[in-house]
Amino acid sequence: MALQPRVPVVAMDGTPLMPTTPAHARVMLRDGVAKPRRNKLGLFYIQMLIPVGTATQPMALALDPGSKHEGVAVASHLQIEATAQVNLPDQTHKKMETRRALRRARRFRKTPRRPKRFNNRRHGRRYWIAPSQLSKVQARLKSVRELCKIYPIHRIVVENVRHHPKIGKNAKHFSTAEIGKTVTLLEMQKLAPVTVVESKDTAAWRQQFGLAKIHGPNRPEVFEAQAVDAVAMLMGTTGCAFGNPPFYVFTALRAERRSLHKQKPQKGGMRPPYGGTSNGTFFRKGDWVEVTARKGRLRGWVCGLPTPRTPKVGVAGPDGERIAQFGLRQVRLLARAGGFTWRREGVALPLSSEDDSLRAIFV
Repeated sequence: MALQPRVPVVAMDGTPLMPTTPAHARVMLRDGVAKPRRNKLGLFYIQMLIPVGTATQPMALALDPGSKHEGVAVASHLQIEATAQVNLPDQTHKKMETRRALRRARRFRKTPRRPKRFNNRRHGRRYWIAPSQLSKVQARLKSVRELCKIYPIHRIVVENVRHHPKIGKNAKHFSTAEIGKTVTLLEMQKLAPVTVVESKDTAAWRQQFGLAKIHGPNRPEVFEAQAVDAVAMLMGTTGCAFGNPPFYVFTALRAERRSLHKQKPQKGGMRPPYGGTSNGTFFRKGDWVEVTARKGRLRGWVCGLPTPRTPKVGVAGPDGERIAQFGLRQVRLLARAGGFTWRREGVALPLSSEDDSLRAIFV
């Protein structure tokens, strides 16, 4: 019989403890010995308000790197506790091209500009990563660090992504997931001992445990797309059972960062400032909010800030698409921006409608 998914627990000082059952978590919240919290990935956990023991059992985390999507899973010695797909940022190169075009255009106008730099590729660092790939590496490491903050991870399993060196640099099956692999492994070793497995071993474990995988470039955001490989690695290396784990989809925020000015001049030839995560108001781009509308309540992320001309807050869904604009009195802050949007696919263990605190686990 599969065990039920459990709720992460941390101590008073933030040290991760062993997860507990939802029923036990409800009792601790009701008695006032714990309080509900959320990390930057949006995962619900509870923090103890009284001293408790710090003894933990070994837990493992598996990462299946990808060029656009990552597969992540966390397991205890008994079962898989959580699975997720991390959607990496993919618009950095386009933003860099736009910024370069605007910067070069300013050199032919009578406007303040910085001097041109020709040797900008000669960095003093030994290991340099392009900005488009650096953003992916940072998002990958951030998701792993946030999971290690709420789970007592004693081991990290990573799949070794590599292509045959005889094929050449322009190989057909070359993956950008190989870029930044050294930095990823070095940073993960600071969190827990790292075990590297080969892709052929992952495929063998997936076939051994009867786990199906969806192949292809346009795969849906489901468990069988990317997270299944992370689960196969954990089941093969730790011997845990599959259980009934929840599946999450984490997407890196695509907020418009601060630009020098708009691309097209406004009336009078003026180019006002554009973008930014804050403009001096209460809300910031990426904040998780709850909106009270006529048709009910909905939760989303701030994508547009109020201005004197338009005093409304734009709210987007987990995919980054704006839903609508709402008045300031309709929007209530739930959590500050953490860099990710999240969505949970399916409900593994339904809760009672009276408990609003733990019902947030399955939102």
